[in-house]
Amino acid sequence: MDWTKSLQKIEYWLVALSCGLVVLHLTLIDKSQNENLFSTATLIWLTIGSLLWDRRKKLILESDTASTFVGMILVVLTIVRNLTTTDSSLRLFPLIAGVGVILIASGFKSLKSYGKEIILLSLLLFLRLVTIALNAFDLPLLTAKVSAFMLWFVGFDVVRQGVVIALPTGRVEVYGACSGVESIVLMLCIAILFFFLISISHWQKVICIAIAVALGFMVNAFRVALLAFFVDVQQPKAFEYWHSDDGSLSFAIVSVFMFGIFCWFVYVRHLNPSSAMEKGK
Repeated sequence: MDWTKSLQKIEYWLVALSCGLVVLHLTLIDKSQNENLFSTATLIWLTIGSLLWDRRKKLILESDTASTFVGMILVVLTIVRNLTTTDSSLRLFPLIAGVGVILIASGFKSLKSYGKEIILLSLLLFLRLVTIALNAFDLPLLTAKVSAFMLWFVGFDVVRQGVVIALPTGRVEVYGACSGVESIVLMLCIAILFFFLISISHWQKVICIAIAVALGFMVNAFRVALLAFFVDVQQPKAFEYWHSDDGSLSFAIVSVFMFGIFCWFVYVRHLNPSSAMEKGK
């Protein structure tokens, strides 16, 4: 294989630049120790990669000097700006760097053809706004009510006072971190990514969002009920594990798995190969 000729192709340089930026972004997130942001960003990058791969032969890689110059400035500014990692800078990274690479690759004239990718590049910012909006609601109280109802339904002698769930030998208080906001946002992200990979109707998208959000909330409410149970039966080690990041991650995986089963049986298995390929158009 003639590596000299390969290195002269712009496609290889664009792939190398894109992969380098993705690795840098994920490394910075990992450095910030934000596991939820890391998993979400990874899913978004994988989805963008899948979309680009499906239509790789249709991409118009023809840019001009002005577009290339602006794109290079955006990429450099992104790298310099993220020398200090903050939540806002990490969420802006994909959008600014991604648009920069698009300009270098195809220029301003082809920016519209990357509409799906640009939407996904801005998804981290959108999810942050959703998180802020959810925090404005009294989700801890709603979570406490649902968790207490679950315990009452299976026969426990439970009393709820505000966000406090009291059982005969113990009690738990539902703080903001246990309200389910992160679970809901994660499931919303999964549902949005599903839209870009599988072609479904607008009503089906609404149903998917409703199911995803409900699963995120209900699975988290079950987790809170389980924590209250462990407190009641005097199992501090079990409580600590399921209250930790590892235990929380396990419930997040359960939510994603359940949503995946729903999407498979309701939508995916009815698609034929040709309709599945529509995602790349």
